[in-house]
Amino acid sequence: MRDDGTGLDDGTGSDDGTRLDGRVAPFWPRRSPHFLQVRTALRGAVQRWRDEHGGNKHWADKHGTDERWAEEHGGAKFVIAVSGGPDSLALAAAAAAEKLPAHVVSIDHGLQDGSRAVSEGAIGQVGQWGLSGQVISVRVVGEPLEAAARHARYQALGDLAGDRPILLAHTGDDQAETLLLGLLRGKASAMGEVSDYQGHTLLRPLLGIRRAHTVGACRELGVAAWNDPHNTDEAFRRVAIRRQVLPLLDQIIGGDATAPLVRAAELLRQDDDYLHTLTPKLERSTAATEQCTEPATQPAEPSTQPATKPSTEPATQQPPALEIAELGPPPLARRAIAKFLQQHGARVSASTLEASIAFIHDWHGQGAVSVGNGLELARQAGKLVLLHSSLGDDSQPSASST
Repeated sequence: MRDDGTGLDDGTGSDDGTRLDGRVAPFWPRRSPHFLQVRTALRGAVQRWRDEHGGNKHWADKHGTDERWAEEHGGAKFVIAVSGGPDSLALAAAAAAEKLPAHVVSIDHGLQDGSRAVSEGAIGQVGQWGLSGQVISVRVVGEPLEAAARHARYQALGDLAGDRPILLAHTGDDQAETLLLGLLRGKASAMGEVSDYQGHTLLRPLLGIRRAHTVGACRELGVAAWNDPHNTDEAFRRVAIRRQVLPLLDQIIGGDATAPLVRAAELLRQDDDYLHTLTPKLERSTAATEQCTEPATQPAEPSTQPATKPSTEPATQQPPALEIAELGPPPLARRAIAKFLQQHGARVSASTLEASIAFIHDWHGQGAVSVGNGLELARQAGKLVLLHSSLGDDSQPSASST
């Protein structure tokens, strides 16, 4: 068998997987076109990431000397999030086939009976492919449920991964659903192949392929993937989009409506990527571990109190902030603020961005705005600052499904 992803076999093997030349045969079948699509997508995404970051000596040195990680997880340089569903299992299998140095993590949200067993089953499966893995249990707090679970999941993955990229198995179908959900919230958005979440790198190698390929790959591999019951509950907007809206759009255009939506999302992402290059650098927003201070009772803009003598006490750690004067016109300011909020785990919605722009161009002393996950955005002394929230967590979830 040539290990080039072609799925072509160059000889016969025994029933136990051992080839006549004594080597162990691959775990994937002789002909596996769907699995090949997943492998090819993963290979390309990782190569693009390495081209941009892999030559960074600081990154390489940091991970080359991380002895604790090496002891616990071997030489893994990537973390793969696996739920037990077909998308993530296909991604993990592709990583094993591509010999990607990866450690697999399955997050048990505890939201369904037997969820721990599902996570353990997923880790057992990837172990058969030669990948290390573990189950991490998290506590989901807050509403809406989807956003709260996603936040808890990403926090746990980020705590484990550190600066290592976290591979997620979102496909083109997820991208189309995300675009429609964002439009319905008044904020067109698309997932990027590489994005940042609270200082952690998220890598989505499968955005260019369809869910049919991941399902087909699992079928080719003989894997019985788990089907999350939530994925049939149309009380969730994403599920309703998937099961009602997209089939209707297929019927209306007499074809596949997802494909043009994926193309539109990619064009939107390219536009966003370019416009982000024009936005000011968020010097303080990259410090994702920086702690927010307690909320101020009134947004100071500017302070009229007389200056006090310098304190001899240690300086209070400052909250993450953006200089308003550096944000530029609204189209660039919105992107800078959205990135700032996402990096710190806050939620981004059309209403949040509208309120943020009002802080800049329609300032009349308005109070802080809840941005979810226990945070609020306020204007203080010519800056937009992110504080621990004293308000109810009633903001809408992010338009991005990350």
